[in-house]
Formats: sequence, structure tokens, C-alpha cells
Amino acid sequence: MSLPNEIAQHIPELRSLAVRYGLRSVAIIGSAASGSFDPSRSDLDLLVDFGEYSNGLARRALGFYRDAQGLFGRRVDVVSVQGIKSQTWREIHDSMKVPIYVAA
Repeated sequence: MSLPNEIAQHIPELRSLAVRYGLRSVAIIGSAASGSFDPSRSDLDLLVDFGEYSNGLARRALGFYRDAQGLFGRRVDVVSVQGIKSQTWREIHDSMKVPIYVAA
């Protein structure tokens, strides 16, 4: 699946944000991943692995959220892998996600 140009052009910067905020992984989900993205009204949905809980997690999460919204110039919804408790929802997200970054 190819990403909409409005999203694809910012992937290198999104990867840099993932490194800056110490994320384990970032994937695109939702309309940008499924092909139903409307540049005039769609938000961007990101599935993020913040890693283990540590001091500063909230600061990292909010910083990433703020900077991702600024980067894409649109609303960004951040879904934490750690927050998905339902196996059904986890499988749905896994089936549609477009991986963008995985920490080495």
C-alpha cells in the first residue's frame, strides 16, 4: 500500500521524531493506511510503541504528539501499543498498519 503524498513526503522527519523521543516503533494506521485518506479532512492515525514505562514518558509522548501535528499540519491521533488491551483491536491494527520506524 502506498501512502498519500501528503504523508509520504514527511516520513524521514517522522522517523527523526521517533528517534528524538525514544520510541520503539511507529506505524501508520487508519485512512492513510487503508487508502481512504482525504487530504482536505482526514486526520493521521499513528500506532506507537513508547517502550517500557520510565520517568519522562508523558513528556516524550506529548512532545511527539505536538511535533507530529506540526510536521503534518493536521490533527494526529496517537494510539499506544501498550494501551491496546483487546486482542481483536490489536489484530485489526496489525493487519492494516504501515510500518514507518522500528528501533534497532
